[in-house]
Amino acid sequence: MTAPPGSDTAAVPGGGVVVGWVLVTDEQAVGGARVEPVFLAAGRAWTPDQFRAAHGQHLGVLVGRAD
Repeated sequence: MTAPPGSDTAAVPGGGVVVGWVLVTDEQAVGGARVEPVFLAAGRAWTPDQFRAAHGQHLGVLVGRAD
């Protein structure tokens, strides 16, 4: 999870491992859809849109590789 500098993130659960991918309708995206990760946080699976709706629109999601 990412947030702008100075954001209060004390109540925001940390993001976890990506468990899948989902195709989301998006009229502004090329082809009318985008692919989003589904990740674990706070004991459940979330898409970035769901996580932002619950914890703040200012949050971002970065997917990285754990080696």
